[in-house]
Amino acid sequence: MTAHPRFSFRALDPDWERPSPSPRELRWDYAVWLVVLAGTLLMVSAYHSTGVFGSDPGDIRNAYIAHIGMTLPLLLRRRFPLTMLILGTVFFYCLGFLNNLAAATIGYQVSYLAVIYAAVAWGKNRSMLWIIYAMVCLSVLVWLVSLWAINGSAFSLFNIDDYQGGLFDVPTASYISTFLSNLIFFGFGAVLGRSAWIGAYQRSVLERQQAQLEVQSQQLAEDAVNRDRLRIARELHDSVGHHVSAMGIQAAAARRALTKKPELASQPLENVEKLARSSVDEMKSIIRVLRSDSSEQTGASAEPGVRDIVELVDQLSDSGIVGKLQVDAQSEARLGSLAQGTQLSIYRIVQEALTNVRKHSTARSVLVVLRTVESAAGGWVELEVTDDGRVSSAVSGRGYGLQGIRERAEVLGGTADLGPRQGTDGWKVRVRFPADFQTGQ
Repeated sequence: MTAHPRFSFRALDPDWERPSPSPRELRWDYAVWLVVLAGTLLMVSAYHSTGVFGSDPGDIRNAYIAHIGMTLPLLLRRRFPLTMLILGTVFFYCLGFLNNLAAATIGYQVSYLAVIYAAVAWGKNRSMLWIIYAMVCLSVLVWLVSLWAINGSAFSLFNIDDYQGGLFDVPTASYISTFLSNLIFFGFGAVLGRSAWIGAYQRSVLERQQAQLEVQSQQLAEDAVNRDRLRIARELHDSVGHHVSAMGIQAAAARRALTKKPELASQPLENVEKLARSSVDEMKSIIRVLRSDSSEQTGASAEPGVRDIVELVDQLSDSGIVGKLQVDAQSEARLGSLAQGTQLSIYRIVQEALTNVRKHSTARSVLVVLRTVESAAGGWVELEVTDDGRVSSAVSGRGYGLQGIRERAEVLGGTADLGPRQGTDGWKVRVRFPADFQTGQ
């Protein structure tokens, strides 16, 4: 048995690209930007009211400009994620120079965090994404070191350079707090964005699997329909073909008798009448079985079985062929214990073999043998139909009847040996398949 690797969402396809956002999702980006812009302006107004930005009108104006400008990359963050990451980083630095305290406010940082998240979540070129992300982190580190070199510490912005207390001095505390806060900031954006990207990949895989299941379900349904059509065709061929073939032979005999001895045409015509009735009855039986489900079928009363093979052999005499059925009592009992479907297959195989004798052979005698074997290794059923006639040159061995015999044998898990007899005239049909006489399978 072939071992298939266990599916795991962790084994991400390196060639997979997240589909671009739909027009509806892009319209939502505009709505989100308006909400973020409104919230940012409200927060800046609150900072303004508390005097955080001082009283200089220029500083206050720059603070508003910086915060509004920082929200602009949100408009196209999913359409051009990598470009907006670069643009957002440039805005973060440049707009921060308009007002020193702008970069420290929540609205400013949330806008930049959303840009980082969108880049990691929607970036198609993953290699380029991580290169740009690494360059952004490096630029932030350079920027912080530059500020420390110029101002001595980040806390100098808040005029607390002279504070003494705690475990660290002011510069050291500035380095630690700034490094950790930026590590959390950029790390959180990257982790959150990658989780969203993995979630999109999982949904894509599930959708693809669902589509495959739908295709497979459709194929299974079509296969079931084809199997039913094949079964119906096989039943009709084996049943109706047998009777029609015999009727043709009897009708031909009656036609020849009418021109010479009309009184002899009575028996062939009577046989035609009986075969026609039998054909209609069997056709009704097939239709009744096809229309009903398994719970409505009545087993042996619905379809012919092994015991009805005797009637098939007896009908050969109507065509001037001597038929003989050979089966011992033990084999007959074992065959009678098999499931109705198995018995029907045996019946149809014998029926088709006898029909071929009538239609395509000059045989004068036919022998039908049914054998069973039961041992510790398992049971077997073997049926053999042999005749002594010559086969017509038009017979190729690839007709629908012979194909039906092979298919029935295959369904039963057995083999079919069809062809001319070796060393003598005649044709043989031998089918052998396993059977469990205890369970009837």
